[in-house]
Amino acid sequence: MNKIIITLGLASFFLVSSVSADALKNSLNSILNTKDSSGMVNLSGVSVGAKPKPKVRQQVKKVRKSRPGSAIIGRYNDGKSVRKKEADKYIRKATKGKIKDLDLLPKKQRLMVLKDLQRMYAIKHFKSRPANAVVATVDGTPIVKKSVDIYLKSVTNGKVKDFDRLDKKQRLILIKDLARPILLKAAVEHNITKIEKETIFKQLWLSKQRTSIEVSNEEMVALYEAKKAQTLAKNPTAQIPPYISLGESLKNELLEKKIMKNLMKDVNITVNYDVEETFEMNDSNKSLEKLDKIPDTKETE
Repeated sequence: MNKIIITLGLASFFLVSSVSADALKNSLNSILNTKDSSGMVNLSGVSVGAKPKPKVRQQVKKVRKSRPGSAIIGRYNDGKSVRKKEADKYIRKATKGKIKDLDLLPKKQRLMVLKDLQRMYAIKHFKSRPANAVVATVDGTPIVKKSVDIYLKSVTNGKVKDFDRLDKKQRLILIKDLARPILLKAAVEHNITKIEKETIFKQLWLSKQRTSIEVSNEEMVALYEAKKAQTLAKNPTAQIPPYISLGESLKNELLEKKIMKNLMKDVNITVNYDVEETFEMNDSNKSLEKLDKIPDTKETE
């Protein structure tokens, strides 16, 4: 009888234990599968023996306050105040109405707006120096604004006429260009003799004349035939070079004759001989007959 009771007791114990185990398991599974974990303590941020992490403060973005249109935001080069309403007007025009307030722009862009306002103000209130103002000197030689403006107009085909409207870099480049002939002239004055100068000017003048005078083929052929006849008259067996080999020399000779003819045109020459009679000559003189009438100075002494 006792064995039966013990057996039933053990069976009841295991039965109750089995039921309790199933209930605990189901309870844990239920907690794990529950989305709302507010009742559970989160230990993931806890570190044994470590200092607690400081709380990060959220940065509050400051909202820039817009200043009134009458606020002074800068000054022009002449000291006049720059008002905010001027900048707002410029921004509205530049952005086609998309931005209307200077204070809404970052600092870098606000500075760019002020620079643009400075530039436009300088152009609007620009005053040029007088034409006789000395704008530069090259080794003591003054350069007046009038000469610089003339040169500037020529090199820009009339697009820019005022030296004072150029920036500093452009002005320096222009003055350097104008300084070259001044320095070259100074070098010539110190290193070339008077005779050399005259030779240079003569060659330059002749070169200029040569470009303005024309020589035809007919004139060159006529000169060749005349020289050929003159040479054969002196020596019938002489070797006459072909025309083509003398072309350049024939042209130069004709050019010299034409240049001298133009140079002597309408020239009046008066020769004084320390006697009562003087001799005058110009290109209209028909002959030099008066030369025969002039007495020999040796015989009259």
